[in-house]
Amino acid sequence: MKIQNKTVSICDQIMGSGKTHNAIEKMKKSKKSFIYVTPFLTEVERILDNVPNTCDPKVTYSYDNKSEEYVTHYKRDNLLRMANQGLNLVTTHSLFTKLHKNDYKYFEKYDLILDEVLTPVKVLGMKLDDIKIAFNEGLLVLNEKTNEVSFTGDDYKGKFYSDLKQYCDTANVIFVNDRILAWAFPPEIFTSFNSVTVLTYLFEGSLLSNYFEYYNISYSVVKKSEEEEAYIKANINKLLSIYEGSCNIMGESPTAFSVNWMKKRNSQQFKRIKNTVANLVERKFKTTSANTGFTTFKEFESKLKGKGYSKGFIPVNERATNKYSNKETMIYLANRYQNPNVIDFFRYGSVTFDEDSWALSELLQWIWRGAIRQNKPMHLFIPCKRMRTLLYNWLEDYDELVLAA
Repeated sequence: MKIQNKTVSICDQIMGSGKTHNAIEKMKKSKKSFIYVTPFLTEVERILDNVPNTCDPKVTYSYDNKSEEYVTHYKRDNLLRMANQGLNLVTTHSLFTKLHKNDYKYFEKYDLILDEVLTPVKVLGMKLDDIKIAFNEGLLVLNEKTNEVSFTGDDYKGKFYSDLKQYCDTANVIFVNDRILAWAFPPEIFTSFNSVTVLTYLFEGSLLSNYFEYYNISYSVVKKSEEEEAYIKANINKLLSIYEGSCNIMGESPTAFSVNWMKKRNSQQFKRIKNTVANLVERKFKTTSANTGFTTFKEFESKLKGKGYSKGFIPVNERATNKYSNKETMIYLANRYQNPNVIDFFRYGSVTFDEDSWALSELLQWIWRGAIRQNKPMHLFIPCKRMRTLLYNWLEDYDELVLAA
């Protein structure tokens, strides 16, 4: 399917290069209506504080004299009402992804600024047997030409299919390979704006890049010059102290610290990992608990948090926030692989997903939550050899350019 869009510009520039600052200055001068979409409410507040005449769609209430009851106006309804008035808007990824396919008409005169890539595809956690039951009971209807499904049980009040109904309301749930249901952000919305600007880094490794390819949405990439990026990386190399030593032995396997690898660990093995990290923090890095951050997959947080760093958990998919910039030591106990069902979704559209590029992009975003974003020295422990090698390869790109200058 070819989607006709006007302009999608990817501002693909390394962290710390001033993307958000430049966007703020651009919005201050803009004479057109715009909507700024960011992952966090704290960033929404930052834009509201720094850019005049902006507003965010919150839940509001009004009194209905006829029914003599208060009526709730939800965020999406208020977003569309404000857009209909041409107001400058600031909102979150979460609300933006709740837009429906038919909402596109409200944004035809808007410039969209998307701070960091959103997650445009989600595999719905339903077993095939339950999907078949939904089809058999007439709750789901399949469009055999597009493989899109619609939820026809408008009067359905149960809980089991409530999440499915919510996703189908956006009118873009797809039955993939006769076995999984996947939700994709309606491309008609993404392509309806007057212009679209995405602020990110390593865009080609993101889900959004694959999504654009899946829907044939054209885009152009604007980057820093190779020389500018090389000097930034050279500075990073000076500030970043990556641990190399015997403690990395536990991460030699290509799948070490992945979800499946973690599931096979017993309590003694988790204890050894915790003790190793605790000893490094205390004796090697010598940072306080308050200045130490660590991550792993949420389901293993309680099994891996230990003495000297237990209160420093930072979600493995964290990005675009300054609230951890005091962390002088960062501990990365993860190995990122994409959900195979998501890969199957893209393969269904003849799109090849590059797991290493995606994993590197996710790793860099997490690392940049720490003190290095403030241009300060930072210790980094990544026992997983695969993830550590991806980082080293990225850092080593700068050498020849810097030496030749």
